[in-house]
Amino acid sequence: MKRLLGKLIPRTTGGRWAAAAVLGLASAAVLYLAFSVFAVHKLFVDDVVDEEAPEFAVDLGETDIDELISAALAGGDSEGRAALAERRTELESEADRMREDAMADGSDEAMGHMYGHLNPMLEEIAQLEAAEEQMMSPDEAAQLAAEREREQAETMAAAEEMAEGGVRVAYVGSFGPRTHPAEGTAVVLTDGTQTFLRFDDDFATDNGPDLNVYLHTAGPDASVGDLVDDFIDLGDLKGNIGAQNYVIPDDVDLDRYSTVSVWCVRFRVVFGTAELAPMN
Repeated sequence: MKRLLGKLIPRTTGGRWAAAAVLGLASAAVLYLAFSVFAVHKLFVDDVVDEEAPEFAVDLGETDIDELISAALAGGDSEGRAALAERRTELESEADRMREDAMADGSDEAMGHMYGHLNPMLEEIAQLEAAEEQMMSPDEAAQLAAEREREQAETMAAAEEMAEGGVRVAYVGSFGPRTHPAEGTAVVLTDGTQTFLRFDDDFATDNGPDLNVYLHTAGPDASVGDLVDDFIDLGDLKGNIGAQNYVIPDDVDLDRYSTVSVWCVRFRVVFGTAELAPMN
């Protein structure tokens, strides 16, 4: 053991200084790579942002939609269908009220309020309708489909009317994970002259080095090579948690560049993606 140490650590003072210098440089290099290149410290620190946006609260109750649907399907009786229909009617009434209030107000805040809460409600309504269909006769299912078509036409007409007065939500998407967890809502807001991509306050992903926001022509599940084949860089990710806005250039066709990603430029890794769907 002494012989091995003697070979590793020179006996002379100068040799010892040289060995210490080499170890010091090696340690410095490791620290530089760890913090400057790989940014390991970001794994333990979140960058939380909360860019200005309207914040409202809508009380949708404590209903667990999955439990409600499961119970109704398991029972398969009129009481179960009645519970589904009652909840659907409640949500549809709330959605109508939100649309009417937003149209009457006409402000950006009111429209932001409506779109921030309308989509989750519409998703739940769709789940309820699907569950009801499984318990309906063919004639009843056809009647419900006709009602849906009418409601969709009314919604589109209301959106068009609101668009004439100012800002509208043109696209909506939900983040999903790729190499890292990612969740939250992405919306595209426009007044016809300016367009912004907004991550709502429910947005969250892991922190990391050199993260940017990209728009891609490839789909959200595309390979890394396909994602970087055609993209637009909207700039540095402002924070891995919270609400934030990004300017979309006027000449960007969002029907083509319809995938949003949180992209690690340094290591060519996609953290999470969202597919933008047009509101109309």
